Amino acid sequence: MRKAKIIRTRQVVSPLLTLLAAVALSGVTTVHASDSTDKTPAVNESVQSSATSQQEQAAATDRKAGTLSDDDLEKLIDRSDATPTQDILKMKDGVPSDQQEAWLTVAKRVADQDLSTSHREQVILYNETKIVVPAPKAAAPSAESDASNQASNASAQNPSSAASSAAASSSSSSAAASSSSQSKPEAAPAKNEAASAAATPAPVTDNRYVSVTDKNAVLYADLNGTKKQEGAAVYQRTFKSQAKYQKDGVTYLALYDANQTLQGYMNQASIKVAAGAGGVWTNASGYASLTKPGQDVYGNLDTKQVIKKSDDVLDNTYFISGAYHHLDGQVYYSLYDSHNNWLGYMAGSGFETVNSAEGAWAAASGYAKVVDKNYAIYNSFKFDATGSTDHYYQQYFKKVGQYHHVNGAVYYSVFDLFGHWLGYVNSAAVQNVTIANPEGTWQADDRYVTVTDNRATLYSDFNWTKKQAATDVMLQTFKSTGKYHNLNGLTYLSLYDKDGNWRGYINQQSITAGVSDGGAWLPANAYTTFTAANVNAYADFNQQKVATSGAGLVNQTVNISGQYHAFGGVVYYSIYDVRGKWLGYVDASQVKTTSSAAGLWLPHDGYLTTTQSGQMIYTNLDSFAGGRTTTANYQRTFRIMGEYKHYNGATYYSLYDGNGNWMGYLNSALGSESKEAQGVWMNYNANVLITASNAALYSSFFNMTRDTSSLYGGVYQVSGKYSHVNGTTYYSLYDGNRWLGYLASWATTPYMDYYDWTKPSQSKPYPDVNMYPNLSIEVDIAKQRVYIKNGSTNLYTMYASTGIDNSTPRGHFAIQTERGYSFYNANEGMGARYWTSFLDHGVYLFHSVPTDANGNYIVSQAKMLGKQPGSHGCVRLTIPDAQWINAHIKVGTPVYIY
Repeated sequence: MRKAKIIRTRQVVSPLLTLLAAVALSGVTTVHASDSTDKTPAVNESVQSSATSQQEQAAATDRKAGTLSDDDLEKLIDRSDATPTQDILKMKDGVPSDQQEAWLTVAKRVADQDLSTSHREQVILYNETKIVVPAPKAAAPSAESDASNQASNASAQNPSSAASSAAASSSSSSAAASSSSQSKPEAAPAKNEAASAAATPAPVTDNRYVSVTDKNAVLYADLNGTKKQEGAAVYQRTFKSQAKYQKDGVTYLALYDANQTLQGYMNQASIKVAAGAGGVWTNASGYASLTKPGQDVYGNLDTKQVIKKSDDVLDNTYFISGAYHHLDGQVYYSLYDSHNNWLGYMAGSGFETVNSAEGAWAAASGYAKVVDKNYAIYNSFKFDATGSTDHYYQQYFKKVGQYHHVNGAVYYSVFDLFGHWLGYVNSAAVQNVTIANPEGTWQADDRYVTVTDNRATLYSDFNWTKKQAATDVMLQTFKSTGKYHNLNGLTYLSLYDKDGNWRGYINQQSITAGVSDGGAWLPANAYTTFTAANVNAYADFNQQKVATSGAGLVNQTVNISGQYHAFGGVVYYSIYDVRGKWLGYVDASQVKTTSSAAGLWLPHDGYLTTTQSGQMIYTNLDSFAGGRTTTANYQRTFRIMGEYKHYNGATYYSLYDGNGNWMGYLNSALGSESKEAQGVWMNYNANVLITASNAALYSSFFNMTRDTSSLYGGVYQVSGKYSHVNGTTYYSLYDGNRWLGYLASWATTPYMDYYDWTKPSQSKPYPDVNMYPNLSIEVDIAKQRVYIKNGSTNLYTMYASTGIDNSTPRGHFAIQTERGYSFYNANEGMGARYWTSFLDHGVYLFHSVPTDANGNYIVSQAKMLGKQPGSHGCVRLTIPDAQWINAHIKVGTPVYIY
């Protein structure tokens, strides 16, 4: 069973004893329904036994968790049975059994208040007890004086009866002044001095202790209304009333202090009669921690009877259940333990007042061993458990303070042996132990260690005072000169830096030891490219011995497989080449790193012309993913905008086309580099026909010397070419041995023994007929060419084969409506496709090269295209050319044949 939360039942004074004590002190008549004879209860307590007064019992009741307030209890008073001569107060349903005494206290207070206003008898029905408070009767001054004197004389014989007599006298006197409210400032005596002197009231002997209960009370210097003190200056003070005076219908008391010195005069309505020099009970709460030795604990505030010293209960915490403002000027508090056992009265200066049940913090140090598994560990005194001693059984706590709780238990504030505060634990769960040297004995150590745990802390002592966070020294290397095997089971190292400064103690688990002043080897996986010849790789951490010179490393990408944070403050990378050969240690500040095996991007500006087909152009140099090949980009020139010296030993260029679009990475060995945008010269030998009359001819890139108008239709030789970055191929053009310049390949067509009749005559697109309003077709029989023109401008040139024996008519004609997909002439033994009539409505046509009876093209006839006539009068064209005229040339388009 857990002992963490032990609920102890308070020992409560029985309702009957409380009732009897209250009756004895108030003069109330008590009648038991079960007893027809009047009995006077025997109360073996002194007049000052306020520890068991109804107010203190009510305060003790209020300490219970979940209790009803006084306002709630007042609402549970039933007055429905009142008569013209009596107010009857009964208990309604709903009063908890443990608060019935508190209800009685509230009912008594209400009865007292009703008595002062209604002057009717008050009857309280409490369980089986009937409590009668008789209505007050008017008394003559002489009788009042006699009553006071009798009470004074009686007090010497019987304190209890003295209290009753005083209360009765006070009740009688208060009735005369019942119309005066304590919550309103009182009226001062009249200041007509002549009249006052002539009618000075005669004093009536008084011998009572009284306490000021009106916050607005006034203490007069005389009976003429001269104010001496008022309000807070006199509120709750206790005086000895030695005489009273009647003036203007008001009773004034002559008040004396503990030294029998007259302090002044006060309206009797502003006071309450006390049972003794201690004054009346006033509400007070909180907790008292008895931390001061040698303080007196009193059992009676009149006789100042000392019943014990605070030394007997030193450090304990008690409930404060009411206060008394004594005649001697001090405030005394009534103290109870958690079982409602009364300790006694103590002066407020004799203890430390706190607001919480745990009491005042008290010093505690040393160590405690957990010997009981069944206790909770709390993080506050709301007793919400955050742990258990079961987890720490047989382990040690470090004590840093203690609290003596009002519940009687002592709670230690404890840390674990790693400097972490755990909370509060009941002292019954641990055994205090003495440990002479908890941090351990110093042992020599001589190692270089590197901090590798960023959660660790450097401590300045073994009280776990934080000196520095490990995040500030993470991956730094220190010299460990000594070590301690701590009580917590861990080893702590004493660290020094390279300048000999002591840096603190650190848990050995937070470091990694090295084999030299380089510190610990730490994993790394990165790459660096050497770009300067003056950065060496060393064989040691003092840079005294070169392992690989900078000249041997420049333009090389190496792998960083580890790092060292040397004692001297320099970080070194351990580097390897692609074959796994160790190259040495390099100062990390001299190189830049990358996670890619491609190495660092290096600047490079130039042009690369691809020279190999079927090679990959990569988009990633780690995965070697790619979406292009050099097959589609063979002999094409790209802009070089940077390079990578890859770890694999190859150099890769980052390539862009002429429009600035990134193409990817290409191994530099798969092309030829040039400083110029036209790329490199490439061998190319061919004969070409100039098919454009207005193309530029350059003497250099781009210095135009002339156009091709004079070369148009001629055949020339090509001895080389350039694939410019702008996407155009330029031929180096010759006329025999005479160099003519550079000409774009689109202005030419290869010159062969025959033309390719399966393709368009030119590599450029056909013209959009809708864009040219003056479109016409010209047929040059001599050159065997067809020209698509817009006015005088030639838009496109087609190879043609006209009629043999000048059978093609010359002159001006126009495209007619007749056209079709194919035909066959059996008389001629051949046909054609894509025919369009320009004369005699289907007789003279533009059509493709001829086909046989099966629709196959007749190759021997097709080879005549562009070379010589071969038809029977029609104009033969390549298949695509004929198809385009058939599909796009409009009816009425002029045709000129010459």
